[in-house]
Amino acid sequence: MTVANSTGTGATGPLRALATNSRYFTDGSGKAILLSGSQTWNSFQDAATGGSPVALDFTAYVNFLKAHGHNVTILWKKDLPTACNWGAAGGGTTWNLTPFAWQRTGGSSGTQVASDGLPAFDLTTFNQAYFDRLRARAQQLQQNGIYAIVQLFDGLGLTDYRCSNDGYPFSNGNNVNGVADGGGTGSMSMSAANAITDIQDAYVRKIIDTLNDLPNVLWEPSEEAPDNSTWWQGHMVALIRSYEAGKPLQHPIGYASLNVSNTSDSNLYNSNADWVAPMARISPTSSCGSGTPQCKVNINDSDHSYFGMWNDSAQTNRSFIWENFTNGNSVLFMDPYVIYWPTGNRNLCSSPVNGVCSGPDSRWDNSETTWDTCWAMPTLRWIWRK
Repeated sequence: MTVANSTGTGATGPLRALATNSRYFTDGSGKAILLSGSQTWNSFQDAATGGSPVALDFTAYVNFLKAHGHNVTILWKKDLPTACNWGAAGGGTTWNLTPFAWQRTGGSSGTQVASDGLPAFDLTTFNQAYFDRLRARAQQLQQNGIYAIVQLFDGLGLTDYRCSNDGYPFSNGNNVNGVADGGGTGSMSMSAANAITDIQDAYVRKIIDTLNDLPNVLWEPSEEAPDNSTWWQGHMVALIRSYEAGKPLQHPIGYASLNVSNTSDSNLYNSNADWVAPMARISPTSSCGSGTPQCKVNINDSDHSYFGMWNDSAQTNRSFIWENFTNGNSVLFMDPYVIYWPTGNRNLCSSPVNGVCSGPDSRWDNSETTWDTCWAMPTLRWIWRK
Protein backbone atom coordinates (compact mmCIF):
# COMPACT_ATOMS: atom_id res chain seq x y z
CA MET A 1 0.00 0.00 0.00
CA THR A 2 1.22 3.50 -0.78
CA VAL A 3 0.09 6.62 0.95
CA ALA A 4 -0.41 10.08 -0.47
CA ASN A 5 1.06 12.91 1.58
CA SER A 6 1.23 16.67 1.36
CA THR A 7 4.14 17.03 -1.02
CA GLY A 8 2.85 20.25 -2.55
CA THR A 9 2.25 18.61 -5.92
CA GLY A 10 -1.53 18.90 -5.64
CA ALA A 11 -4.12 16.52 -4.23
CA THR A 12 -5.46 14.14 -6.86
CA GLY A 13 -8.95 12.74 -7.15
CA PRO A 14 -11.79 12.74 -6.73
CA LEU A 15 -11.37 9.97 -4.19
CA ARG A 16 -13.39 6.77 -4.44
CA ALA A 17 -13.39 3.39 -2.74
CA LEU A 18 -10.51 1.16 -3.75
CA ALA A 19 -11.96 -1.75 -5.73
CA THR A 20 -9.78 -4.36 -4.04
CA ASN A 21 -10.42 -3.06 -0.52
CA SER A 22 -13.22 -0.57 0.05
CA ARG A 23 -11.82 0.32 3.47
CA TYR A 24 -9.41 2.61 1.61
CA PHE A 25 -9.76 5.46 -0.85
CA THR A 26 -7.99 5.69 -4.18
CA ASP A 27 -7.68 8.51 -6.68
CA GLY A 28 -8.15 6.12 -9.60
CA SER A 29 -4.45 5.33 -9.88
CA GLY A 30 -4.87 1.95 -8.22
CA LYS A 31 -2.95 2.93 -5.08
CA ALA A 32 -4.61 3.02 -1.68
CA ILE A 33 -4.72 6.46 -0.11
CA LEU A 34 -4.65 6.80 3.65
CA LEU A 35 -5.83 10.13 4.99
CA SER A 36 -4.07 11.46 8.08
CA GLY A 37 -4.35 15.01 9.28
CA SER A 38 -5.81 17.52 11.64
CA GLN A 39 -8.54 20.12 11.79
CA THR A 40 -9.47 23.21 13.76
CA TRP A 41 -12.74 25.04 14.35
CA ASN A 42 -11.95 28.39 12.71
CA SER A 43 -10.43 27.04 9.51
CA PHE A 44 -13.23 28.57 7.41
CA GLN A 45 -15.19 31.09 9.47
CA ASP A 46 -13.67 33.84 11.58
CA ALA A 47 -14.31 33.51 15.33
CA ALA A 48 -13.59 35.29 18.60
CA THR A 49 -15.04 36.09 21.99
CA GLY A 50 -16.00 39.54 23.17
CA GLY A 51 -16.00 41.40 19.88
CA SER A 52 -15.44 41.16 16.15
CA PRO A 53 -14.44 37.71 14.88
CA VAL A 54 -10.73 37.28 14.15
CA ALA A 55 -9.62 36.05 10.73
CA LEU A 56 -7.34 33.00 10.75
CA ASP A 57 -4.09 33.36 8.81
CA PHE A 58 -5.10 30.59 6.44
CA THR A 59 -1.84 30.55 4.50
CA ALA A 60 0.06 30.04 7.76
CA TYR A 61 -2.37 27.25 8.65
CA VAL A 62 -1.83 25.50 5.31
CA ASN A 63 1.92 25.79 5.75
CA PHE A 64 1.53 24.35 9.25
CA LEU A 65 -0.38 21.36 7.85
CA LYS A 66 2.29 20.82 5.19
CA ALA A 67 5.12 21.12 7.68
CA HIS A 68 3.56 18.31 9.72
CA GLY A 69 2.93 16.15 6.66
CA HIS A 70 -0.87 16.28 6.85
CA ASN A 71 -2.89 15.42 3.77
CA VAL A 72 -6.44 16.17 4.96
CA THR A 73 -8.31 18.75 7.02
CA ILE A 74 -11.87 19.94 7.58
CA LEU A 75 -13.18 23.30 6.43
CA TRP A 76 -15.43 23.79 9.44
CA LYS A 77 -18.87 25.38 9.30
CA LYS A 78 -20.52 26.73 12.47
CA ASP A 79 -24.25 27.45 12.19
CA LEU A 80 -24.75 29.97 15.00
CA PRO A 81 -23.65 33.60 14.52
CA THR A 82 -23.44 33.70 18.32
CA ALA A 83 -22.46 30.44 20.02
CA CYS A 84 -23.12 30.47 23.76
CA ASN A 85 -21.38 28.45 26.47
CA TRP A 86 -18.79 26.87 24.21
CA GLY A 87 -16.00 25.26 26.21
CA ALA A 88 -13.15 27.18 24.57
CA ALA A 89 -11.53 30.16 26.30
CA GLY A 90 -12.33 28.81 29.73
CA GLY A 91 -15.90 27.55 29.37
CA GLY A 92 -19.24 29.35 29.46
CA THR A 93 -18.00 31.76 26.82
CA THR A 94 -19.94 33.47 24.02
CA TRP A 95 -18.32 33.30 20.60
CA ASN A 96 -19.15 35.40 17.54
CA LEU A 97 -18.69 33.97 14.04
CA THR A 98 -18.77 35.16 10.45
CA PRO A 99 -19.33 34.87 7.45
CA PHE A 100 -22.61 33.12 6.64
CA ALA A 101 -24.11 31.92 3.38
CA TRP A 102 -26.96 34.45 3.17
CA GLN A 103 -27.06 38.21 3.00
CA ARG A 104 -28.10 40.06 6.15
CA THR A 105 -30.41 42.62 4.54
CA GLY A 106 -32.95 43.25 7.27
CA GLY A 107 -35.70 43.05 4.64
CA SER A 108 -36.90 45.60 2.12
CA SER A 109 -36.87 48.36 4.72
CA GLY A 110 -33.58 47.18 6.20
CA THR A 111 -35.00 47.42 9.69
CA GLN A 112 -35.67 43.81 10.77
CA VAL A 113 -33.10 42.83 13.36
CA ALA A 114 -32.12 39.27 14.30
CA SER A 115 -31.72 38.20 17.92
CA ASP A 116 -27.95 38.82 17.78
CA GLY A 117 -28.58 42.51 17.08
CA LEU A 118 -27.57 42.42 13.41
CA PRO A 119 -29.84 42.69 10.33
CA ALA A 120 -32.01 39.63 9.73
CA PHE A 121 -31.01 37.15 7.02
CA ASP A 122 -32.66 36.94 3.61
CA LEU A 123 -32.58 33.20 2.93
CA THR A 124 -33.24 33.74 -0.78
CA THR A 125 -30.14 35.90 -1.30
CA PHE A 126 -26.73 34.25 -1.10
CA ASN A 127 -23.66 36.02 0.23
CA GLN A 128 -21.30 35.40 -2.68
CA ALA A 129 -18.25 36.30 -0.60
CA TYR A 130 -18.93 33.23 1.55
CA PHE A 131 -18.74 30.90 -1.44
CA ASP A 132 -15.74 32.72 -2.92
CA ARG A 133 -13.85 32.20 0.35
CA LEU A 134 -14.81 28.53 0.45
CA ARG A 135 -13.56 27.97 -3.08
CA ALA A 136 -10.33 29.88 -2.50
CA ARG A 137 -9.50 27.85 0.61
CA ALA A 138 -10.37 24.51 -0.98
CA GLN A 139 -8.20 25.43 -3.98
CA GLN A 140 -5.30 26.46 -1.76
CA LEU A 141 -5.49 23.13 0.05
CA GLN A 142 -5.60 21.25 -3.27
CA GLN A 143 -2.55 23.07 -4.58
CA ASN A 144 -0.68 22.01 -1.46
CA GLY A 145 -1.59 18.34 -1.65
CA ILE A 146 -4.28 18.45 1.06
CA TYR A 147 -7.79 17.01 0.85
CA ALA A 148 -10.63 19.26 2.05
CA ILE A 149 -13.54 17.77 3.97
CA VAL A 150 -16.23 20.39 3.43
CA GLN A 151 -18.62 20.55 6.36
CA LEU A 152 -22.08 21.79 5.34
CA PHE A 153 -23.84 22.14 8.73
CA ASP A 154 -22.97 21.84 12.42
CA GLY A 155 -25.50 19.94 14.50
CA LEU A 156 -23.57 20.20 17.76
CA GLY A 157 -24.21 23.93 17.86
CA LEU A 158 -27.95 23.23 17.84
CA THR A 159 -27.78 20.73 20.69
CA ASP A 160 -25.27 22.48 22.92
CA TYR A 161 -24.72 26.18 22.16
CA ARG A 162 -28.08 27.79 21.41
CA CYS A 163 -29.25 30.83 23.35
CA SER A 164 -31.82 33.59 23.05
CA ASN A 165 -29.46 35.87 21.13
CA ASP A 166 -27.78 33.32 18.85
CA GLY A 167 -29.10 34.87 15.61
CA TYR A 168 -29.60 31.42 14.05
CA PRO A 169 -30.73 32.03 10.44
CA PHE A 170 -33.53 29.42 10.49
CA SER A 171 -35.23 30.64 13.69
CA ASN A 172 -38.34 32.80 13.76
CA GLY A 173 -37.49 36.49 13.47
CA ASN A 174 -33.90 35.94 12.40
CA ASN A 175 -34.82 35.85 8.71
CA VAL A 176 -37.13 37.97 6.57
CA ASN A 177 -38.68 34.93 4.88
CA GLY A 178 -40.95 33.68 7.67
CA VAL A 179 -38.93 30.51 8.15
CA ALA A 180 -39.18 29.16 11.71
CA ASP A 181 -37.43 26.06 13.02
CA GLY A 182 -39.40 25.91 16.26
CA GLY A 183 -36.19 26.24 18.25
CA GLY A 184 -33.67 23.68 19.43
CA THR A 185 -32.75 21.14 16.77
CA GLY A 186 -35.82 21.62 14.58
CA SER A 187 -33.77 22.36 11.48
CA MET A 188 -32.33 18.82 11.53
CA SER A 189 -34.92 16.72 13.37
CA MET A 190 -37.71 16.83 10.78
CA SER A 191 -39.01 13.60 9.25
CA ALA A 192 -40.03 15.00 5.86
CA ALA A 193 -39.07 17.82 3.53
CA ASN A 194 -40.30 21.26 4.57
CA ALA A 195 -39.55 24.95 4.11
CA ILE A 196 -36.25 24.62 5.97
CA THR A 197 -34.98 21.72 3.86
CA ASP A 198 -35.90 23.73 0.75
CA ILE A 199 -33.51 26.47 1.91
CA GLN A 200 -30.86 23.96 2.99
CA ASP A 201 -31.08 22.10 -0.32
CA ALA A 202 -30.56 25.30 -2.32
CA TYR A 203 -27.51 26.09 -0.18
CA VAL A 204 -26.03 22.60 -0.67
CA ARG A 205 -26.51 22.84 -4.42
CA LYS A 206 -24.75 26.21 -4.42
CA ILE A 207 -21.83 24.68 -2.49
CA ILE A 208 -21.61 21.83 -5.01
CA ASP A 209 -21.75 24.27 -7.93
CA THR A 210 -18.90 26.18 -6.29
CA LEU A 211 -16.58 23.22 -5.67
CA ASN A 212 -17.55 20.40 -8.02
CA ASP A 213 -14.55 20.76 -10.34
CA LEU A 214 -11.98 20.45 -7.51
CA PRO A 215 -10.50 16.95 -7.12
CA ASN A 216 -9.64 17.20 -3.40
CA VAL A 217 -13.16 17.64 -1.97
CA LEU A 218 -15.01 15.29 0.39
CA TRP A 219 -18.50 16.15 1.64
CA GLU A 220 -19.64 16.05 5.27
CA PRO A 221 -23.30 17.00 5.87
CA SER A 222 -22.77 17.71 9.57
CA GLU A 223 -20.55 17.37 12.57
CA GLU A 224 -22.31 15.59 15.47
CA ALA A 225 -25.88 16.11 14.31
CA PRO A 226 -28.72 15.52 16.80
CA ASP A 227 -29.56 11.91 17.61
CA ASN A 228 -32.98 12.29 15.97
CA SER A 229 -31.60 13.62 12.68
CA THR A 230 -31.37 10.30 10.82
CA TRP A 231 -34.00 11.27 8.23
CA TRP A 232 -32.22 14.56 7.63
CA GLN A 233 -28.82 12.85 7.31
CA GLY A 234 -30.17 10.39 4.75
CA HIS A 235 -31.82 13.23 2.86
CA MET A 236 -28.54 15.15 2.65
CA VAL A 237 -26.55 12.13 1.48
CA ALA A 238 -29.17 11.43 -1.22
CA LEU A 239 -29.32 15.08 -2.28
CA ILE A 240 -25.55 15.38 -2.69
CA ARG A 241 -25.31 12.11 -4.60
CA SER A 242 -28.19 12.88 -6.99
CA TYR A 243 -27.09 16.45 -7.67
CA GLU A 244 -23.46 15.53 -8.32
CA ALA A 245 -24.52 12.66 -10.59
CA GLY A 246 -25.24 15.20 -13.30
CA LYS A 247 -21.93 17.01 -12.88
CA PRO A 248 -18.37 16.28 -14.07
CA LEU A 249 -17.05 15.00 -10.72
CA GLN A 250 -18.56 12.89 -7.94
CA HIS A 251 -16.97 13.21 -4.50
CA PRO A 252 -17.20 10.90 -1.48
CA ILE A 253 -19.93 11.69 1.05
CA GLY A 254 -19.40 11.23 4.76
CA TYR A 255 -21.59 10.53 7.78
CA ALA A 256 -20.11 11.69 11.08
CA SER A 257 -21.19 10.31 14.43
CA LEU A 258 -24.35 11.70 15.91
CA ASN A 259 -24.36 13.85 19.02
CA VAL A 260 -22.05 12.62 21.77
CA SER A 261 -24.96 11.21 23.80
CA ASN A 262 -25.35 8.52 21.13
CA THR A 263 -22.91 5.64 21.58
CA SER A 264 -24.06 3.52 18.63
CA ASP A 265 -22.48 3.85 15.18
CA SER A 266 -24.96 1.53 13.44
CA ASN A 267 -26.68 4.41 11.60
CA LEU A 268 -23.36 5.33 10.03
CA TYR A 269 -22.53 1.86 8.79
CA ASN A 270 -26.08 1.22 7.56
CA SER A 271 -26.21 4.51 5.66
CA ASN A 272 -25.56 5.15 1.99
CA ALA A 273 -22.51 7.29 2.78
CA ASP A 274 -19.06 6.52 1.38
CA TRP A 275 -17.06 7.23 4.55
CA VAL A 276 -17.84 7.51 8.23
CA ALA A 277 -16.41 9.20 11.33
CA PRO A 278 -17.58 6.93 14.16
CA MET A 279 -17.95 7.39 17.89
CA ALA A 280 -15.88 4.28 18.67
CA ARG A 281 -12.40 5.25 19.84
CA ILE A 282 -10.91 2.45 17.76
CA SER A 283 -12.85 1.93 14.55
CA PRO A 284 -13.74 -1.72 13.89
CA THR A 285 -11.86 -3.83 11.40
CA SER A 286 -15.15 -4.32 9.52
CA SER A 287 -17.22 -1.26 8.61
CA CYS A 288 -19.92 -2.94 6.54
CA GLY A 289 -23.54 -2.17 7.36
CA SER A 290 -26.67 -4.09 6.54
CA GLY A 291 -28.14 -3.56 3.08
CA THR A 292 -25.39 -1.23 1.91
CA PRO A 293 -23.40 -1.84 -1.27
CA GLN A 294 -19.93 -1.80 0.25
CA CYS A 295 -17.93 -1.24 3.41
CA LYS A 296 -17.21 2.32 4.41
CA VAL A 297 -13.91 4.12 4.60
CA ASN A 298 -13.32 4.91 8.29
CA ILE A 299 -11.89 8.33 9.13
CA ASN A 300 -11.55 8.14 12.88
CA ASP A 301 -11.85 11.70 14.16
CA SER A 302 -10.59 12.30 17.70
CA ASP A 303 -13.18 15.07 18.06
CA HIS A 304 -15.86 12.35 18.22
CA SER A 305 -14.03 9.26 19.36
CA TYR A 306 -11.42 10.57 21.77
CA PHE A 307 -12.81 13.69 23.40
CA GLY A 308 -10.66 14.32 26.46
CA MET A 309 -7.49 12.95 24.89
CA TRP A 310 -5.58 15.87 26.45
CA ASN A 311 -6.08 14.18 29.83
CA ASP A 312 -4.04 11.16 28.70
CA SER A 313 -0.34 10.74 28.21
CA ALA A 314 1.38 11.33 24.89
CA GLN A 315 2.00 7.58 24.65
CA THR A 316 -1.71 6.81 25.09
CA ASN A 317 -2.50 9.39 22.41
CA ARG A 318 -0.02 7.74 20.05
CA SER A 319 -1.49 4.32 20.75
CA PHE A 320 -4.90 5.60 19.64
CA ILE A 321 -3.46 6.65 16.29
CA TRP A 322 -1.41 3.51 15.80
CA GLU A 323 -4.19 1.08 16.66
CA ASN A 324 -6.62 2.81 14.32
CA PHE A 325 -4.05 2.72 11.54
CA THR A 326 -3.39 -1.01 12.01
CA ASN A 327 -7.17 -1.57 11.86
CA GLY A 328 -7.15 0.00 8.39
CA ASN A 329 -8.47 3.45 9.33
CA SER A 330 -7.61 6.97 8.37
CA VAL A 331 -7.27 9.33 11.34
CA LEU A 332 -8.01 13.00 12.10
CA PHE A 333 -6.74 14.91 15.13
CA MET A 334 -8.98 17.67 16.53
CA ASP A 335 -6.24 20.25 17.00
CA PRO A 336 -7.24 23.41 18.91
CA TYR A 337 -4.35 25.11 17.07
CA VAL A 338 -4.82 28.81 18.02
CA ILE A 339 -8.10 28.51 19.96
CA TYR A 340 -7.33 29.06 23.64
CA TRP A 341 -8.75 26.28 25.83
CA PRO A 342 -7.33 26.46 29.37
CA THR A 343 -9.86 24.11 30.96
CA GLY A 344 -7.97 20.90 31.65
CA ASN A 345 -4.93 22.55 30.02
CA ARG A 346 -6.28 21.42 26.67
CA ASN A 347 -4.60 24.19 24.69
CA LEU A 348 -2.46 26.82 26.39
CA CYS A 349 -1.47 28.57 23.20
CA SER A 350 0.43 31.83 23.28
CA SER A 351 -0.87 35.39 23.78
CA PRO A 352 -4.64 34.76 23.62
CA VAL A 353 -6.80 37.77 22.73
CA ASN A 354 -10.56 37.21 22.75
CA GLY A 355 -9.95 33.47 22.75
CA VAL A 356 -7.60 33.41 19.75
CA CYS A 357 -3.82 32.98 20.14
CA SER A 358 -0.83 34.18 18.16
CA GLY A 359 0.48 30.63 17.72
CA PRO A 360 -0.23 26.99 18.61
CA ASP A 361 0.53 25.25 21.89
CA SER A 362 3.77 23.29 21.55
CA ARG A 363 2.46 20.59 23.91
CA TRP A 364 0.99 18.77 20.90
CA ASP A 365 4.34 18.72 19.11
CA ASN A 366 5.60 15.69 20.96
CA SER A 367 8.50 14.42 18.88
CA GLU A 368 10.19 12.03 21.28
CA THR A 369 8.87 8.82 19.77
CA THR A 370 9.56 7.42 16.33
CA TRP A 371 8.04 4.07 15.52
CA ASP A 372 10.64 1.38 14.95
CA THR A 373 8.91 0.35 11.73
CA CYS A 374 8.81 1.52 8.15
CA TRP A 375 6.15 4.03 9.27
CA ALA A 376 7.20 7.05 11.32
CA MET A 377 5.06 9.38 13.40
CA PRO A 378 7.29 12.33 14.27
CA THR A 379 4.64 14.37 16.13
CA LEU A 380 1.16 14.06 17.52
CA ARG A 381 0.22 16.43 14.72
CA TRP A 382 0.90 13.39 12.66
CA ILE A 383 1.61 11.94 9.26
CA TRP A 384 2.06 8.27 8.47
CA ARG A 385 4.77 7.96 5.85
CA LYS A 386 6.20 5.10 3.86
